Amino acid sequence: MAATDVNIARVEEEERKLLSLIQFYKNSNASSQKPSSSSFVSLIEKWLAYPYPERAEAILDKMEELYTPSGRIYEKIINAWAFRAIEGINEINSEWVKSSLTEEEVGVAAAAATDDVDQGLMMMEEDERIKKMNRIREEAIQCSSKATQLLNRMEQLHREIGDDFRPALSTYTSVINAIARSSQKDETSLASQRDMIERIRAKRDEIYKQYEQQRIPIRSVEDVLSTSIYIQNLANADQILSKLKLDEEQQSPVPNRFNFNIIINALAQTGEIWAAQAAEDILDVMISEFQKGKFQLAPNLETFNGCMNAWAHCCSTEQHEDDAAFRVEGILDKLTMLRGMSSKNGTLSNLAPDTVTYNTIIKAYANRSDTKRAESILERLVSLYQKTGEERLRPDLISYSTVLNAYAKAAALDANASKKSEEILMKMISMQKEMLNEGDDRIVNNWCFNTVLNAYAAQGAGARASSLLSLMETMGESDEMLKPDTYSYNTVLKALANSNEKGSVERARQILEKMERRHANGDISVKPDAITYNTVILAYGNNGGIGAGNEAKDIVERMQNRFIQGDLECKPTSSTYTSLIKAFNWETDSIHHAEEVLLSLKTYPDSETTPLVSPDTPIYNAVLNCWAKNGSRGAVQRAEEILSEMKKEYHENGNDQVKPNCRTYTTIIDILAKSGEKEAPQRSLEILDEMETQYEAGDMDSKPNVFTYTAAINCFARSKDKNKAVQAVNILERMEEQYRKGNDSARPNVIAYNSVLNACAYTANEADAAETAFKIACLVFDEVRTSCHVQPTHVTYGTFLRVCANLMPTSDVKNRLVEATFKRCAKEGLVSNMVWRNLKAAASPLLLGDFLEQANSGLEANWSRNI
Repeated sequence: MAATDVNIARVEEEERKLLSLIQFYKNSNASSQKPSSSSFVSLIEKWLAYPYPERAEAILDKMEELYTPSGRIYEKIINAWAFRAIEGINEINSEWVKSSLTEEEVGVAAAAATDDVDQGLMMMEEDERIKKMNRIREEAIQCSSKATQLLNRMEQLHREIGDDFRPALSTYTSVINAIARSSQKDETSLASQRDMIERIRAKRDEIYKQYEQQRIPIRSVEDVLSTSIYIQNLANADQILSKLKLDEEQQSPVPNRFNFNIIINALAQTGEIWAAQAAEDILDVMISEFQKGKFQLAPNLETFNGCMNAWAHCCSTEQHEDDAAFRVEGILDKLTMLRGMSSKNGTLSNLAPDTVTYNTIIKAYANRSDTKRAESILERLVSLYQKTGEERLRPDLISYSTVLNAYAKAAALDANASKKSEEILMKMISMQKEMLNEGDDRIVNNWCFNTVLNAYAAQGAGARASSLLSLMETMGESDEMLKPDTYSYNTVLKALANSNEKGSVERARQILEKMERRHANGDISVKPDAITYNTVILAYGNNGGIGAGNEAKDIVERMQNRFIQGDLECKPTSSTYTSLIKAFNWETDSIHHAEEVLLSLKTYPDSETTPLVSPDTPIYNAVLNCWAKNGSRGAVQRAEEILSEMKKEYHENGNDQVKPNCRTYTTIIDILAKSGEKEAPQRSLEILDEMETQYEAGDMDSKPNVFTYTAAINCFARSKDKNKAVQAVNILERMEEQYRKGNDSARPNVIAYNSVLNACAYTANEADAAETAFKIACLVFDEVRTSCHVQPTHVTYGTFLRVCANLMPTSDVKNRLVEATFKRCAKEGLVSNMVWRNLKAAASPLLLGDFLEQANSGLEANWSRNI
């Protein structure tokens, strides 16, 4: 039996046990026998992993009998149904590519066969293939129908319960794409498909209130010509309208393919959803008119590419439609379907996609950060070119660089993206060697290398960026188009500045000196600029170690001197001094240096000269952060002085460059938390009140975030207030209220919950206070364990064990709770040194000995696998 079959059998056994438990609970009606909601969720996710959405939905039905499932569970199942539908259509498309024969072509091939047996076999094989594709399409239609039905259920729950059941835009996208790609291609089915998609979009728009502009109704040739009035608002409207061919008598645009293509391409320029829909509607009108025999309106490749480009542009605008990229690929499906279509006056058999077609799809997916899909389209284009050898399908610089850029942009969120981008670059380099030998256009240039360097910079992969720069320098010696420039070096410096790798600061210093040396020798392509110097200073600030402040100060002085001597591109900026202050944090006398920098900016270089840079909010915040990190006596007083100075300069002198912002207030609350002063907790609440009031009055700079509230919680957690647990959970509730009001940045994270647990753990062990703190800790701990948006960490478990150690008397109840907590922690692989330390404080000697024995038997590695 295959491993997959074994795993499925296990899940089926788990399902049988859950169903039995449900039945037992219904018969006994004992709350203690009620299956947990997590057992349903776990089983649903296991079925979806295969994916078996039908089994997952059956468990969802059972779960609804006992609980109200999370909206995200519905979405997962909806997306699984949609994925299966699209997967089926992809299989059909794959069969189509393998065959590349229309039914008419099959008949011709059969007629040319050598004998009746060959003809019969060929026709039978083709008949079986068509039956198979029809069967797969029917299954895809059923899957898209299932997705739609479950989406309808979710919308109903949204109306009845609230926003937790509001389907995500991406969920609508999945369903719409499944319907669009799985329906039958006859006119009746297409009309039904369009109606269904329009109904789904109407519901979506009703929920999201997405469209401010009404869609243009285009159902006839006359409607198409009337759209020219919408083009008049474009910057180049006169130039576009002048291209339209006019009727000599009526001086109105002639209804032909040339004019319709001009209108489609003009609509594509807007990047608006209504315009993309209008462009596709024009395409549909042209197809319909062609079927009626009007050959002058037969769409050509430019028509299809223009429509695809219109939707692709929507992927890159602020009001982008989530399914725009799928709409682009849907138009390619439409093009494929129309190949071979005949009318009274001609056929569209010569209608075939080209490199521009596939590049447009790649661009659409790249713009919506769907790197895998963008790459798969590129691979599809490469495969088609290798299979056919047709020049119209040759991948070009745009094909590769678009995918390359998509992975580079995704690097900040996808750890594997930078590696993928370099792999693609290496493929491009290998292919270019062959292409240049044959006299073809290049597909690799300096920009391609810089794109990959940007990916490494986003991830702080300094060593990889340095290695790629070395390759670039080597190749640039023989190919001027690959020679690194100032941007290349600055990008590598950014990677080094963001890196925690050993030696990164030294490499950054060496690159700066190399750039200065080469520029001094006349190479203007690598001239250091303000970004160069600022990035090296930041490297010292991030990872400089002892002595970093003085090293960074030397670089700042070199930068200042170059500017004073006339190099305007090296003018110091606010970030120059912010990074310098950060570098001084590595020094023991950091506060003295930070205050010295601040004072110098008020008087530099003497009292009669205007400073190069005036102190602004980031610089003040850097000084405040220095006080927060140092924890020196007098920090609170100095923080209040800086805040007063900033407020006075802003309110009295109107200098908005020094307006206190969220980071200012949050840092001051952090200073209060670390001070241990008795008044600190109350002062943190006053600052929170001030921020909330200003934010609600429209001051977005004062919007408190999760870090602000967490700092205030820490103020109480570190205080001696006997009601610290109550105060901490009150602040947590304020966060949740802010989030419900629309402040997304205030949504509590696991650190906030852990801070509340910490406040509980160190509440004074007095009867009432300890009991209240313990109850709060249990509620908060349970909320973290069952939450859909946060996951417990080793700190969560360790702190809760400390709660048990400090607030519970020795008893069997305590021992059982400690045992259960540690077992769950071990199961999740989160047993850290902190967890062990607090377990030793909370567990009985017998229980602790038992766990230590298990750990020594070889289980400890598994228990700590996720640390």
